[in-house]
Amino acid sequence: MTSNILKAATAQIPIFRACWEVRSNESETTYHAIWSNQCVELWFLLHFSFLQSDLHRSEYWPKLTDILKSLGEGEYRKNRDDMYRILYPYMDAAIANAKKLEKMNEGKSPSQSAPGTMVHVLA
Repeated sequence: MTSNILKAATAQIPIFRACWEVRSNESETTYHAIWSNQCVELWFLLHFSFLQSDLHRSEYWPKLTDILKSLGEGEYRKNRDDMYRILYPYMDAAIANAKKLEKMNEGKSPSQSAPGTMVHVLA
């Protein structure tokens, strides 16, 4: 049952689909925690610029709104179903920026890595 739910959910999100297909071909499914500290909006912002300041999560939304408005995409809101489409053209920049943060946070736990994200390992 859980397997079918995961398959259905990942079928809707291309970035997770590839990860699921690789993992599901193994004899045993392996799960890895993917985190973004303080929130997933950090990963979104990394598509547009490198961010190394430990901002409070409340400061991410206005920054995303400014960027999205400059792209003609309106205000940012949680759970927008078009974020993948908007962010996809900037994926290479996000991965490079996340890798810079990863290097800066080397040896730190996720809770100490602020800002920090490991979402790029799915891309």
